[in-house]
Parts: sequence; structure tokens; C-alpha cells
Amino acid sequence: MKNDITLEMLTKLNAELESTPSKLNPALRPVAQPSSLGKNLLGVSNPETEHATARIKSALARLSSNIGRGNGSFFDQNGEPEPAYWQAVVWAIASLGWDCGKELAREWSKKAPNLYDDAGFEKAWRDYKPSHTNPVGIGSFYKFAKLHGWEPSPVDSPTAAQKRYKLLGIDDIKGLPPLLWRVKGVFPAQGLTALYGPSASGKSFLALDMAAAIARGETWFDCRTQATPVIYVALEGESGYKNRITAWERDKKTRWPANFHFVMEPFKINDAVDVDELAAQLPQGAVVFIDTLNRASPTADENSSHDMGQILEGAKRLQSAIKGLVVLVHHTGKDASKGARGHSSFFAALDGAIQVERTATGKSWSVAKAKDGEDGKKYPFRLKQHFLGQDQDGDQISSCSVERDRVLLAVQSVPKGATQRDALKQIKNMIEDSNDLGMSNSMTHVQCLQVDMAIQALAPTLVATAPNKRRHRARSLVESLINGSYLDSGLDGEVGWIWLPS
Repeated sequence: MKNDITLEMLTKLNAELESTPSKLNPALRPVAQPSSLGKNLLGVSNPETEHATARIKSALARLSSNIGRGNGSFFDQNGEPEPAYWQAVVWAIASLGWDCGKELAREWSKKAPNLYDDAGFEKAWRDYKPSHTNPVGIGSFYKFAKLHGWEPSPVDSPTAAQKRYKLLGIDDIKGLPPLLWRVKGVFPAQGLTALYGPSASGKSFLALDMAAAIARGETWFDCRTQATPVIYVALEGESGYKNRITAWERDKKTRWPANFHFVMEPFKINDAVDVDELAAQLPQGAVVFIDTLNRASPTADENSSHDMGQILEGAKRLQSAIKGLVVLVHHTGKDASKGARGHSSFFAALDGAIQVERTATGKSWSVAKAKDGEDGKKYPFRLKQHFLGQDQDGDQISSCSVERDRVLLAVQSVPKGATQRDALKQIKNMIEDSNDLGMSNSMTHVQCLQVDMAIQALAPTLVATAPNKRRHRARSLVESLINGSYLDSGLDGEVGWIWLPS
């Protein structure tokens, strides 16, 4: 019980108690439940907190509301679980006396629209009697949920605080496993990432193409992938995916990967129940694309730190549950140069990000953020149109697949500056003489050159630069050639490599 009770708190509590209806027949008078303030003053053992609410929701996600009413108990006289338990769940939540409890129970009940009825729910809620000789409680609810596969969060354990933190020395750090990539140099195997761009930039086509490459474990824009199950939560343009898949199959001349599945039901990423129900159906280690973030959080204000915090909490909850990768397909703002739309906490929370751009000369994507990887490099692409047949009115049906824009690559193949052109020519000759193949995320047959070797060879040729600044100038030249997509690059450990674009 709290000891720092103030006169103001007591005055407010007294006003709440006085407002309780008192002129009704005692038999009809509703049972007065203490408010959040009253519960804090009285030291209630299950206070209404954000963590406690999320805990209830996660347990509810394991229980189907498409079940019989039951007798208001979770277990029979022999301790065996009751087959029908809807009434017991409603009463267990009512026993908490939370301000949000009724809506929690109602939203869970509505998951069975064929059984839900407003009048029936209201009556069931009113029928809860805390004065019953053996009332149902929240402890029985959690025990019952565990029998249906629910597992409490580690932070619910009384000893969690003692085990939560571990002090690591330098040997522990050096012994940590290396970073595992799902798309090498772009997206890690586990984490929260995003692919964002303006409208009509082709970002959804690009996301679908990347997702298919991941499912097949095939190289995507010269980036190696590791095959894993993919789930694509398609929340807009659902009717067009049939044609997109057909176009992809025609372009690739193969069938759509069998370990790729779609979800097209409404989904809210800032709703813990939705997140937990989706996670329960996904394989561990999977990659989940959510297209788009706006449709997954329709009532949220993306510019609000509070609302964006709830979105990120839901995304991280999903990622943690599947121990895989979550990719959020998102929009840029009115000024595309400022990156993803919404509060700055969004970009800060990401483990990787791809930015899609649309200019007068074409479309491209670049790595806007990569964990221990290279960012800034651009990959031109185009949407290749496929005619798939005719509809019932005789009009053509078409869709697109993604392919590298070779025309834009050719335009970029020669730098404008004389110094850059000379540097590129020298580096090309060195790469063609190299015996190092398939380094970093390059193809296995591709000749590669260490960045430091290129810098060392370029520096003496820069006679117009002061001797003590030539190495720095040589490094800048190599970086400009990489950023201009005249050279591809990547890391193997701490060693940088470059090679010629394919």
C-alpha cells in the first residue's frame, strides 16, 4: 500500500465514491468498482498498467472466443479444464476492475462474430458477482491460458530482474557470433527493417520481388540471400497480387516459391492481440513483409511520438515472437529527400532500410541504413510490363515484374570528371588482373580487389595533390566511384572489397 497519499488524492477519491449511485434498490445497484486512482491508493495486486494490459491481450490471443458460454468456471470440480469457457474469460477480466477491462473482453468476444451479441455481452458483464463464495479470478485465467500454449514474458518472472543483465568483458564481445544476413549487406537475418519510397515509385513491386528472392534463396541485385519462409501481409491492392505473381512467373520462367504465403485479412500492428494471433501462425525465423505500414496502423498519427512508439512496439513484438525479420513497406513524406514519413523515432529504431527513388531518368533503390554494412549505393531498376490476357470485357490484363535498369547503368558507366575516369580505368585494370573471386557479397565468379590496394595504387598517380594528402584524395575517389555505381563494393569482416557491376 502506498504511503505517500496526499489530501488532494483523498479528496478526489471521496468525490468518486460519492458519485456512485445510491438511490437504487440494493438488489439492482451495480457493484462499485474502484477507479484507477482508487486501486492505486488501495494497493490492488493487479494494477491497470500498460504491461499488465499487454499481458492480458497476449493470453487472450491463445484462447478462441468461438466457444460455448460455459458455466463461468475454467476448471471442473476435479480440476479438469472446461471445454466451454467464454463466460469465465469475461468474468476473470471483470474481476480486475480495470477501466479498460470491459473493452478488452468485448474486443476478444467480437473475434467470433457468429456468436457475439451486444445485449448478451452486456448481460454477461453485469452478471459478474465479486461477492460470490468462489468467484473466478485472473489467476485461473492465466493458468487456463498456459494449457492452451500461452507463455508469460520473461519479465513476468519474479527473478527476471536478477537475471536480466549480464556484464560482458572484451573476450565475451569477441566471442559473440557474427552478424547473419538475410539479404547480405542490406537486411540482417533478425531485426526490424523498412523499405520506403514515394507513391508510384514501384516500392511494392520491389518489395514483392525481394521477398520472392528470399524465399528462393537466390541472389537479388548482386546481394546474396539465405532461403527462408516468407509471409507477405498485403493490406492494399490485394486484388492485383494474382496478376503480379503471374507476371513474375513469366519473367522468371519458374513457379512461385512454395514457402511464400500471403495474409490479406485486416491487421493492426499497434494491436497486441492482432500481433500475437499473427505470430502464433508463423514459423520461427521467417521474414514478414507488412505492406503498407499506413494500412496496418490506420488510426495512428505517424508524426506523434506516442503513436509511433506503439507502432514500433508492435513491430518489435512480432519480430521477437518469430525470432526473424520484419520488413515494413512505408511511404516517404511530401519531401522525399527527408526519408520515411513520420516521427524520427521510426528510422532510429530500424536495423536496416531501403529507400526507393523515382526521378525523371528512372527508378532506383539504395541502402539508407545497414547494420554493420555499407549504405548510399544506388541500384537502378525498371518495371517490365507483361500482357497476361483479356478480361470479360475484352480489355487487356497486364502487370509488371522487376528487372535491373541496364540503360541507366550504361549511362552511369563512365564518370564525367577526368580524374574519376582515369582512376576508374586504373582500378578496372587491377580488378581484371586479380585472382580474388567472389569476395563479400559478389557472385562467386566475379573478380574483386581490396579497397586498400586500390587506394595504395591510386595515391602516387595524383601528382597535382600535395603528397601528404594524396592517400586521402585516393580514398575519396574510390568512394565517389562506389557512390556513383561505377563500382560495386562490400565488406568481408573489416576488409573492404570492390568489383565491376554486372
